[in-house]
Amino acid sequence: MDSSGILGLEWTLAALCGGAAAAWFGLRDLRRARELEDTPQSRIRSAAQGYVQLLGRARLMPGPRIVSPLTGVPCIWWHYRIVLTSDNDTEVVADATSDDLFYLSDTTGDCIVDPVGANVEPNVSRQWRGHAQKPLHLPRSAWDAFFTYGKYRYTERLITEDALLTAKGWFRTQAAAQASDESRDLAALLGEWKRDRRELLRRFDADRNGRIDPEEWETARAAALEEIRTQRAEQQTLPDLNVLGQPPDRREFLLSAVSRQTLLERYRRRGRVLLAAAALAVLSAVPILHSHGWL
Repeated sequence: MDSSGILGLEWTLAALCGGAAAAWFGLRDLRRARELEDTPQSRIRSAAQGYVQLLGRARLMPGPRIVSPLTGVPCIWWHYRIVLTSDNDTEVVADATSDDLFYLSDTTGDCIVDPVGANVEPNVSRQWRGHAQKPLHLPRSAWDAFFTYGKYRYTERLITEDALLTAKGWFRTQAAAQASDESRDLAALLGEWKRDRRELLRRFDADRNGRIDPEEWETARAAALEEIRTQRAEQQTLPDLNVLGQPPDRREFLLSAVSRQTLLERYRRRGRVLLAAAALAVLSAVPILHSHGWL
């Protein structure tokens, strides 16, 4: 086989591999569209345990605010990447994704979202360039982002607070007061008190002889038991917690700030384009395979 034949064969193999990859991704997008359309939308209060689709607003949980490490912009979820480009190579300098919990809220209640492992469609997505590893400022406009040059390329994707989210994942409700073993909890609390001997003597050494006598130890044990039962009674008044996270099987975990209809159209369009590309790759390879007598 001459060199042109070898090159033709290499091109054919590359086309077939590319076509196979395009077909796989195309079928995946069409399957995502079908699952998104077939999964009914639930309310948080009445959602069944298991795989569900919810619609609600992204809310911050109590505690520190969530901000993008790249730009300091307040948000609910973030992902960023910094790529260093040169004449001959590219290097990913940084790539990180938020794992902070947040609320998804509808008119019936709140659900805690654990975003780890989610396929996220953000409502803010931007890319721009600069000359420093950490960007000095955000692009001031779309034109600024397009025409600004630099060896660093920044990508930032955000879900902002109050964004309307379609969320598809594994829903579970867990009691705020978890069942526990009273004897085990009592032993753990007494062990904690023993480690702070000075405080233990201050509270329970009634005769001030520098040690805890058996009667004083019984007093300490009764106090610890009362504290545990008080804590458990307080927990019983807390509402149950709804949590949405990654499914235990291979079904998609989706958090989308893009409307459901737009996402359906995007999946279908991309799936069809990829399948068409796969078909063209196979068709382009057929004449070469035929010329070598493999068809």
